[in-house]
Amino acid sequence: MQRRVPQLTRAVWIALLCTVPFLAPVAASAQGSVSPEGALFLLVPVGASAVGLGQAVVASDIGGESLWANPAGIARMTQTELSINHSQTIIATGDALNLVVPAGKAGVIGATAYLVNYGQQDETDATGSSVIGTIYLRDYVVAATYAATFGSRISAGVTYKFVQERVDCSGACVNVAAFSASTNAVDIGVQAIVDKARRLTLGFDIRDAGLKLQVNDAPQSDPLPTRIHLGASYLVPNIEKSIPDAELHVSAEVVENFSLSAAALRAGGELVYKKTFFVRLGVLGGSGDGASAAVGFGARRGGLSIDFARGFGGFSSDAGKPPTYLTLRYQF
Repeated sequence: MQRRVPQLTRAVWIALLCTVPFLAPVAASAQGSVSPEGALFLLVPVGASAVGLGQAVVASDIGGESLWANPAGIARMTQTELSINHSQTIIATGDALNLVVPAGKAGVIGATAYLVNYGQQDETDATGSSVIGTIYLRDYVVAATYAATFGSRISAGVTYKFVQERVDCSGACVNVAAFSASTNAVDIGVQAIVDKARRLTLGFDIRDAGLKLQVNDAPQSDPLPTRIHLGASYLVPNIEKSIPDAELHVSAEVVENFSLSAAALRAGGELVYKKTFFVRLGVLGGSGDGASAAVGFGARRGGLSIDFARGFGGFSSDAGKPPTYLTLRYQF
């Protein structure tokens, strides 16, 4: 991020360096320049189902994970869902708690809280021999979603997000200036079932549109990584003739990034067996975790589900730690 902040403290430099690897997947065609966007952690996916599908989920039914994809995706949910989403890359761990509650004819509401933890570093005295404090590097998102259906084919949703980046220090941190930078953002999305057989769904979403993230002063503020997602999901017919009790869903989407480069393409497929076991494959571009492909697995028993996904390619995989995602959910 190009911030011309004079006399940056060591903690601020650490925070900036922690975000630099996230620039790789979104700055490929920016002629070697560093991304001018802020809060790039918002580009990192949340949820194992979405990751396993190559993040091509703007038109997909992925339950409460839609809070982080297309908010219109929760509009048809009929059961309350509580889920925990965990992610791990070489840079950070992420944990999101999602809650979705159907409200009858009034629609569906959702809420989520997300923490990205870059770890901590010891602060030492002038001689470097004694630890006098600890520096903590964190990003936070708290969000609320409302979605509703319009007739039997159209659904729409909106999400409000409070976004914050923080550097905190405990102990005798005389040489470290703690700081926090906050902003607000919204996601707006629509899904439409367009064929008589109700197999083809189109989706459109504007994600992370909002005010600039101001770290020091207004001239040095950074725009949010706003993206436009347009895609489709299709339930392939006659799969059960080859594999009894199976379904095959395929999806694709285009992600438009106006600030840096050409549109990114994503595609995924999900094979469902007896509505209990799930196998997912995806290929993608423009992912915040740097992955170019993904694989995922899932299982459901009653209202309890577990999903796992792993990304391949990008900086984290190259460093020996492929991006890993785990989602536990309970519907009741």
